[in-house]
Amino acid sequence: MRRTCLKLCQQTQNSIQTKRNKMAICKILFFLLALCVWCGKCEVFYKRVGDEVSMKCGVDSNSNIDWKFNGESIFSITGKSGTRRKGSSHIAEKASTPGDILKVPRLETRDSGNYFCKQSGKHHTVRVVSAFVKPGPVLLQSSNAELHCDITGDPNTEVQWQRPPNGEEYKEKKQVIHLKSVTSEEAGQWTCLVEKKLKLIVTLTVVGLQTTAVNASKGDDTELPCSLPQSVSQRVVGGRWKADHLPKVSFPNLTNTAGEGLHWHGNDLSKVNFTTGQLSTNFDVTLKKVQSSDDGTFVCTVEFDGGVSLSVETTLRVVDKPSGVKGSNNRKGKPPAVMESLTKEVYGLKLWIWIAVGASSVALIVLIVVIGVVQRRNKRMKKRVRTLRSMRQPLTDKDYCQCDRAEKEVEFGEQARPLPVPRQHRNPRTRTAGPNHTN
Repeated sequence: MRRTCLKLCQQTQNSIQTKRNKMAICKILFFLLALCVWCGKCEVFYKRVGDEVSMKCGVDSNSNIDWKFNGESIFSITGKSGTRRKGSSHIAEKASTPGDILKVPRLETRDSGNYFCKQSGKHHTVRVVSAFVKPGPVLLQSSNAELHCDITGDPNTEVQWQRPPNGEEYKEKKQVIHLKSVTSEEAGQWTCLVEKKLKLIVTLTVVGLQTTAVNASKGDDTELPCSLPQSVSQRVVGGRWKADHLPKVSFPNLTNTAGEGLHWHGNDLSKVNFTTGQLSTNFDVTLKKVQSSDDGTFVCTVEFDGGVSLSVETTLRVVDKPSGVKGSNNRKGKPPAVMESLTKEVYGLKLWIWIAVGASSVALIVLIVVIGVVQRRNKRMKKRVRTLRSMRQPLTDKDYCQCDRAEKEVEFGEQARPLPVPRQHRNPRTRTAGPNHTN
């Protein structure tokens, strides 16, 4: 019994001594790391993807310089001659070395690591940080999301998240945070602070299905609205319309196939009409010739990847048509057949958009042709004017000599020279009245 107690005591002392040794080693390593940073031998850079980093070797410009990245050679530079030899590292393809500085532009996540200058012994650690949202920045209500602020090569460093709308600090300080069943409260700008040196922002958008209540007159075709405000990160895999008070009415189903994409699938068009083309964010259907029995609640459901589904309810209210008004196909939200065809989607855009673009293009082409014709006509007229001017006959010597100068000289010679005008009569306004002047 005594020997057993002695053994236990000895083992306890050994374990305590081991723990003390480990703590001492940790303190020494921490002290060396602090000393290294204080001396400038170890410098850590936190940069975004696409940024540029500059690292200084700290030697004379005439000295030889050898740069390495994670042990692989980047450049070997001969100081006196300036000869530079590329190494095997991928950094050499885009880096530059003005003087003793190594510049690495357009940083990627694979550029994270240790950069070493052999001559000065300086180590530079570069951490490339990227921020993003999974599965994407536009999310559905009630879906799950992951916010990433990944520090490549250093997954354990804590970061500070700030949440919208007022930049309040988030409780978790991990590089990846999980958001469950997101709502509009989580929508907005999320900020990731890394070591208080780098700030990255990701924007989270949360959307849901949209609809409105519908009022219709008896006998009209009426649209039941259901849509997303914008495209979302999750893929639509299915969906349907449903009305419990109309069990005999056959509604189409949403289907997403590789060949046709997202589209409505249904065969019975006697009561419900729908777009036959490819869909994106609009899931409207049309009830034909509504009656009072159609009055009630309709539910639109859309299913997405990951098991997420959204549902929205709309209410149809059917009223009697005013007296004296014949039945028509004009209804709120859905125009007749012509407008229905114009709202069909072709290659992801409404048909009327394609028609507007085509008409604008034709108008532009006609305008260009008219401008070209007018310019060509003006050039032709200018050329004709120049031709007419060049066709004028120049004066010859005979034209200059044929004149009646002699006759005119004789004629002028025979005329009597006019008498000079008295000075008093030259300027009547300045003449003064004489003694014989009478009013």
